[in-house]
Amino acid sequence: LSNKMKIICAGFPKTGTKSMAKALRLLGYTVNDFEEHLENIDEFLNFFDGEKDSTALMSLHRNIDAVVDQPACTMWHTFFQHYPDSKVILMERDSPEEWYASFVKMIDRHEKLHKVWFENYIS
Repeated sequence: LSNKMKIICAGFPKTGTKSMAKALRLLGYTVNDFEEHLENIDEFLNFFDGEKDSTALMSLHRNIDAVVDQPACTMWHTFFQHYPDSKVILMERDSPEEWYASFVKMIDRHEKLHKVWFENYIS
């Protein structure tokens, strides 16, 4: 693999991942954030399900400078094994309680905005 990957962000969602992605892009880095990871979700799932090793998944990132957010943040060590010259940045909230409250708020908001179409018709 090419050794282009420069930054692996290991912070969970709600630890500043969007701000980090924006800052890295402003600095000229190519960044794969949650939305870009969704484009390759089948490769992530193949790896998580044990159907493939990490080689195919990592090759999709060979021309990317940085990764942030899920699912990459939870497998930062796998990225680091393939790109050992990269830097790992761990973003955190001030406390686990603050992070949890923010994460729950995000999930609740997502559930309200993305109801399955038929949920409006059942009680």
